[in-house]
Amino acid sequence: MLIIILTVAGLVVWVLLKLIAATPALLKDVKACRGHWAEARLRHCEGGLAVTGIPVEPFNTFSNLAYFAAALLVVRTFGTVPAMVLAASLTLLGLGSSLYHGTKTKWGARLDHAGMYAVFGSLAIYCVMPPHPLAPYVMAGGAAAFAIGFAFVAPGDLNARMGLLLGLVSIRGFLLGRTHLTLVSLGLFVVAFIVWYIDQRSSVLNRFGHAIWHVCTAAAVAVMFAAVAI
Repeated sequence: MLIIILTVAGLVVWVLLKLIAATPALLKDVKACRGHWAEARLRHCEGGLAVTGIPVEPFNTFSNLAYFAAALLVVRTFGTVPAMVLAASLTLLGLGSSLYHGTKTKWGARLDHAGMYAVFGSLAIYCVMPPHPLAPYVMAGGAAAFAIGFAFVAPGDLNARMGLLLGLVSIRGFLLGRTHLTLVSLGLFVVAFIVWYIDQRSSVLNRFGHAIWHVCTAAAVAVMFAAVAI
């Protein structure tokens, strides 16, 4: 079942990229080296789309299927409305990041950021909301507000905001006594950040550095939800 869903998701991403590639109006702000990821550099991104084609970064693009897998895992494991809200946020992140790495457009980067804010914003809201029938819908509205407000209306320091939200979410995991799950999640985030840092500055990880980031952060979010879920 998982393989079928991921295959379909991968085909959807591939079709979207083909449609975007055939629509010049969507490619007015392409910077193939945007983000300075090793895969783009190894594909000679300085030559632009004429050299790389679309997807600009194939491994970085399709490794985002990890977020779709995490979304499915969260829903199948917990089956709650909050789990579905987080899964929707993870799906947005997977799609946004795929289109960003596939096209290297500014709007793709904003969509990628929107997905990140939706995931961590929804988690943060879930951690502070009291039990209430409407609480999951507040969580969904908050995720949308984080995504739109921070990614499109008032862009700012992404790393600082993500770090703050992750720190707040982690507190709940520790206070619930789920120390091991919380530490595993944080450990995965640390590994992901180290790989992210290396990938921007060298090619030692070949084309797979940022792909590892995607897989590690997808797993980390799923584990963190397990740590804070009630």
